[in-house]
Amino acid sequence: MRPAHQSAAVLVAGLLAVVTLDPDTAAAGRRVGHGMPDPGSDTSSAGLAPRFEPDVGWVPADQRLFGLDRRTIAPTVAVFTLAILMSVVLPVINAKVAYHDTVNAGDIIELQGAVTFVPEAGWGITSGVRAGHAPLSGEYPATATVADGDVTFKVHTAPFGGDANALLDQIERTSAALNRGRGVQVTGQPTTIVTDQGKQGTTAQVTGPQTGGVIAAFVFDGRGVEAVATGPSDIGAQPTAAVLRMIRSISHRGKGTE
Repeated sequence: MRPAHQSAAVLVAGLLAVVTLDPDTAAAGRRVGHGMPDPGSDTSSAGLAPRFEPDVGWVPADQRLFGLDRRTIAPTVAVFTLAILMSVVLPVINAKVAYHDTVNAGDIIELQGAVTFVPEAGWGITSGVRAGHAPLSGEYPATATVADGDVTFKVHTAPFGGDANALLDQIERTSAALNRGRGVQVTGQPTTIVTDQGKQGTTAQVTGPQTGGVIAAFVFDGRGVEAVATGPSDIGAQPTAAVLRMIRSISHRGKGTE
């Protein structure tokens, strides 16, 4: 066993060590605690801070260009480009591009009921077929149209029981009823026209808003034929001559009567 004085010395040394370490430990604890946020205080501050609630149409600054949403610029430009293309560019191109189906010298257009006419060479066939090229159904269409710039020549045929004068009267009444005085109307006194085949018909002028032209009516074996040419009101003499040639070329294969 250790002597009593040695045990006392050891106990005193231990106490001194404890007393020496405690101040450092306490100071370290104080330093660690100093400056650390209070969890309760943080929670209260976060609850009181105002939150940013943007409007529905609000756009961040980095997504704007001259005040416009960058995301809407491309679609808007695409829509405007398409509108300009459809309303301006395409009509100009169509006016300058030659027709895909151009009339050649000697071409003959045929319609229902063995009705034919000779279109002007160089004009474009916008509807109808040439004689000898009937559709798969075997029946030619009732209407054919050729055009040269702003001038169009349309021929339509259908069964009719009267004569050419009665047909023109019916066309005039029908046109007035459909257009209600705002479209192309038959004007002037009807006159007689004779085709190259020697068949008589009736013709008259037609007028409309910035439009002028001529209409002709024929009846062959109970089949009426209506031919209408329209164009700008300041149309020259050359298109008129071409139109008259096409009107006179209207014929009917077989036994024809007025």
